[in-house]
Amino acid sequence: MSNFFPLLQNENMKIYRRLRTWIMAGLLLALMLAYFIIDNAESSKRSNDDWKSQLQSRISQNEQMVANQKNMDEKTITYFKHQIAIDKYRIEHNLNPQEKSPWTTASEAANMIMIISIFTIIIAGDMVAGEFTWGTIKLLLIRPASRSKILLTKYAATLLYSLLMLVMLFVAALILGGILHGFGNLSQPDVYVGSDGFAHERNMIASVLKTYGLQCVSLLMMVTFAFMISAAFRSGIMAVGFSIGLLLAGSIIVGALSRYAWVKYVLFANMDLSQYLGGAIPLRDDMTMGFSITMLAIYFVVFNVISWTLFAKRDVAG
Repeated sequence: MSNFFPLLQNENMKIYRRLRTWIMAGLLLALMLAYFIIDNAESSKRSNDDWKSQLQSRISQNEQMVANQKNMDEKTITYFKHQIAIDKYRIEHNLNPQEKSPWTTASEAANMIMIISIFTIIIAGDMVAGEFTWGTIKLLLIRPASRSKILLTKYAATLLYSLLMLVMLFVAALILGGILHGFGNLSQPDVYVGSDGFAHERNMIASVLKTYGLQCVSLLMMVTFAFMISAAFRSGIMAVGFSIGLLLAGSIIVGALSRYAWVKYVLFANMDLSQYLGGAIPLRDDMTMGFSITMLAIYFVVFNVISWTLFAKRDVAG
């Protein structure tokens, strides 16, 4: 491991000295800023005085939806039931959903982790394939380090980039939330529906961190997939195109195949671990949290074995 950190530093320099890296970081912050400014402007138009009557009206509408269950699947019905339970709990305990804090802003910003996934896929797709494209692979391999260690540092540098983007998003969302909503409502709880079907309160910080953690599962798997394509086929375009395409179409693919029992073995059927939390309904009755984690671990190992094997054995003399 004596030359691991110098190699890692070198790979980080390759990432951060490129203009596109900073353009993507700036674009992420710009999109987040634009979204919350627009959202705050829309929220300011709504009156906070009659929030209970607004919730009561929504409860009545949702109860009618549940009563008329035609053309609705079980997941949709459960969603409406959960929304009813949450709204009733908020009214009963005087918890105004329109009162936001930096933590709620950070939680909403987690939806932008998909953008981080896309940006990190772009980096991952070029980490190995770019060396072949620019002809620098030979200079890299003459170093006194094994191919496995070289590939490991590239993979680690890619994951560190995604971690930096996540931290940047989280911190920026907290600061922006404080500017827009103030820093005086940090103790605001998160209301959720548990596996017992009833609404409960939980610490907002723990809820936000859990949200980010669950979102990162998809990020890790798709970045690893892009890295595998980059290492196996030496094509950055193929790695980026396949990975982003599958990332965006994954839920559609699973939905189209949901009637088949073997869909539970598909990667995208297991990446959303939130389907096992808060009383949610899994894609299939025979799927559990342990099963999905096992499937993800298998895919993760397979992707990395393919990357390491092909990169270690491939002839780069040409």
